[in-house]
Amino acid sequence: MALSVIVTAYRSAVTLRACVEQLQRDPDVSQILVADCSEETPSLPVSVRRFPPPTAVPVMRWAMLERVTEPVVACLEGRCVPETGWGAAVLAAHAGWPDVAGIGGAVDVDGASGWLDTVVWFCEYAAYAPPLAEEPASEISGAHLSYKTAMLLAESDLLAAGVWETLVHLRWRSKGISLRTIGAAIAFRNGMSGGEFMRQRFHYGRGYAAARCGTARRLLLGLMTPALPLVLTLRTAAAARRAGRMPSFLLCLPGIFFFHTMWSAGELLGYWFGHSGNQHIY
Repeated sequence: MALSVIVTAYRSAVTLRACVEQLQRDPDVSQILVADCSEETPSLPVSVRRFPPPTAVPVMRWAMLERVTEPVVACLEGRCVPETGWGAAVLAAHAGWPDVAGIGGAVDVDGASGWLDTVVWFCEYAAYAPPLAEEPASEISGAHLSYKTAMLLAESDLLAAGVWETLVHLRWRSKGISLRTIGAAIAFRNGMSGGEFMRQRFHYGRGYAAARCGTARRLLLGLMTPALPLVLTLRTAAAARRAGRMPSFLLCLPGIFFFHTMWSAGELLGYWFGHSGNQHIY
């Protein structure tokens, strides 16, 4: 058994190339499918399917599924580079847990990252910092996903709608279909400026809230959002403590709290006013 990998990218040409080249060196990866919606076509040693900017990550990702040839498909983002032996670890996990639909791995911050890059990582991926336990999970990182291809394709209505993977996972949980995490890691290399990440947190927070639940519950959740920056920061602190990253967390704390506030403001608008009607990618 081998692995198909879908890589979605936007304005991440250097890291995207490093990701693809690492995947080419992985003996357990038989197929690399790249989807990109940057203004300029990235120069890569594999073919690229181009989408108009801005195209949302899940829209690009699910559109590539029709080309997948292997029974297990992994989905990465173009700002991440997998570690050596990554493909074997993903395949071994799927072979060992044949009834698990989705398996996600750890996301570490690249060793050369600066302060802003580390802040971005804490806000996005601290919950999946290595060492990550190999155990059942309620959610897995959107930057480091892998699925049984047939089980994913069975959710064709959601895929055709271009929804984020969290809604697919929510449906699976309602059906008793499980997710797991494993220790295999990828390294995140941020490519966003502070302004870009601020806009990303706001718009993605709004989209998350707008799609999350029915109208009555959204109104109630909107009333709770003033407490959300503190709640999110405390969650990040707990993740940092588990991963042994507290000194780095304390150094990044002002930025972490600020960007969690931006997400929370987006959630408030999403709960009370729904989607903005515009498509965003960062």
